[in-house]
Amino acid sequence: MDPAELKSFEGFLAPAFTCFENNEEKTLNLAHIDDYAEWLKRNGAVGVLVNSITGEGPILGKIERQLNAEAWSIACKKYELKMLIQIGGAPMPDVLDLARHASNLNINGVVCIPELFYKPSDVKQLVGYCKIVAKNCGRHPFFYYHLPHYTDVFLDMPEFCELAERTIPNFAGIEYSHSDLAMAAKCLAPNRIIILSDSRMLSSGLLLGFKTFCMAAFNMVPETMRDIYDFMKTGKINLAKREQKLLNSSIREHMSRQKKGSWVKAMKHWFNEELKKPQNETPFTAGHTRKLH
Repeated sequence: MDPAELKSFEGFLAPAFTCFENNEEKTLNLAHIDDYAEWLKRNGAVGVLVNSITGEGPILGKIERQLNAEAWSIACKKYELKMLIQIGGAPMPDVLDLARHASNLNINGVVCIPELFYKPSDVKQLVGYCKIVAKNCGRHPFFYYHLPHYTDVFLDMPEFCELAERTIPNFAGIEYSHSDLAMAAKCLAPNRIIILSDSRMLSSGLLLGFKTFCMAAFNMVPETMRDIYDFMKTGKINLAKREQKLLNSSIREHMSRQKKGSWVKAMKHWFNEELKKPQNETPFTAGHTRKLH
């Protein structure tokens, strides 16, 4: 990836919540995507991640994921937002179909979580899986989604990055969603994008030199996230720490409201609460999460 393209990823990507109708089936509400994209652009996002864990991607059907991706690609082009699409969390034939579908969309990269049933037991197996998927993504940059607390795939990411770069021509980096920032820092390298995903670690990530963030809290409190970013960039570390502490407290508070501990449900409910505030002037809602049990 050339320096200009690397630079264009700096800032905040928003992992988009999937918009559902308020019916029993929670069918897709594609009509709200344009307003959602405009809202993110207006609040300083440089792009979006679609069909991620935040977006309930793994529980969407293949056609639903494709329709959602197509609608978002149109909106992102309209509002000049970068777009990444997460295609993992499905049987291999469906993942490859989603990869080929993504290859024909006007997007900026493909993200993929690992095989969830026959989990890779070492880095070589994980790279082998990613190589098969990435080959079907056309010219789009490929990112591995390191999400071990969901996937239960705990492997050495610096080792993975080195082998992936030698093996996968379109490998661009990883989306990193784990508390081990020391490991994440070891993944940093020229011409490689490491996207941090834990909202609670924004200030720490900036201190370590990370430049790209894809954090759920940006949907709800973009101004706070931008403040932390700006304070760290201008050396106002104490102010950044204060805002980070308040943000982390808000995350804990909203999580505590969900008795069953559903992180996605808590974050989506928080997002919808923010959209209702008069100052936000938003004509859309993301709807409820889908019920699995």
